[in-house]
Amino acid sequence: MAKPLTRSQSQRELEEVSTDTAEPVLEPPSPRDMKELDDTTPESESFKAVLATCIDNAISRKITQLTQEVVKHESHLFDLATEMDSKTSQLLSLNDAFVHLQTEVNRTEQYMNRTNELDQFSMRDNLRIFGIREHDNENLQETVADLAKNKLELDVSAADIDWAHRVGPKYSPSGTSTKQRSILVKFKDHRVRDDYIKSRRKLKGTSTVIKEDLTRYNQQLLQQARDNKFTENAWSKDGKIFALVKTTGGGSIVRRIIITRDLPDLPL
Repeated sequence: MAKPLTRSQSQRELEEVSTDTAEPVLEPPSPRDMKELDDTTPESESFKAVLATCIDNAISRKITQLTQEVVKHESHLFDLATEMDSKTSQLLSLNDAFVHLQTEVNRTEQYMNRTNELDQFSMRDNLRIFGIREHDNENLQETVADLAKNKLELDVSAADIDWAHRVGPKYSPSGTSTKQRSILVKFKDHRVRDDYIKSRRKLKGTSTVIKEDLTRYNQQLLQQARDNKFTENAWSKDGKIFALVKTTGGGSIVRRIIITRDLPDLPL
C-alpha cells in the first residue's frame, strides 16, 4: 500500500512539475493556496483536491499570461500587416508613376530624335571646311570651287554652290590670325556634295579639313562616341553617327549611335 504523502513531499512533487515541464514554466502556489495546504493533512481527500486546485490555478495563470502575450503579438503582427499593405500600395503608386514617366520620356525622346533627324536631313547638302585663311572681300563660292579643282581634282564650279559663308565671330582682324573660322557650304546637288566629301582624303597632310555639317545634338553624340573607352573610332556618314565598338573577343564591330544610350558601357 502506498505511503501517504507528507507536506514536504507534496511541495517537492509540485516543484518537479514546475521544473520538468519545458514550456510553459508553472508558477509556485500562491500564499492562499499554501494556507489551504497547511489546513489539510496529506492523507485527506481534501488535501488532494486542494493540491489539484493549486496545480490548476498555476496552469490557468500561465495560460492567461501566454494568452495575453499571444494577443499582444497578434496585435503587433496586425499593425505590421497594415503597414506592409500601406507600403505596398505606395510602391504600386510609385510604380504607376514611374511607368507613366518612362512613357513620357520615351515619347519625348522619340519626338527629339525625329526632330533631330529632320534637322539633319535639311543639312544633307551642306559641308563644313576648316583651315582656309580668311581674306577681306573674299568670294567663298569661288574659294570652295578652287579647292575642288586644285586640291580635290573635281569639276566643281561656283555655279554648283548655292551659298557659302564663314561661321562664328572673327578671332582677330582679317589676315592676322593663324586660327580661321570654318566655311559652311550648301551645294545645289547632293551628288556634288558627296563627291566633294569623298575626295577629302586627298587633303591628308594639309591644314584643310572637310566635315559633314551636323546638328548640335549629333556633334555632341559624335564627340561622346569618340571619347567612349569602349570604342576604337567614331565618324559620321550622311548625317548618321557610327562607332567601331570593341567586343569581348578582342575584335570590333560597327554600330550606329542614334542616342546616348546606344553608347557602350561594356565591350559587346
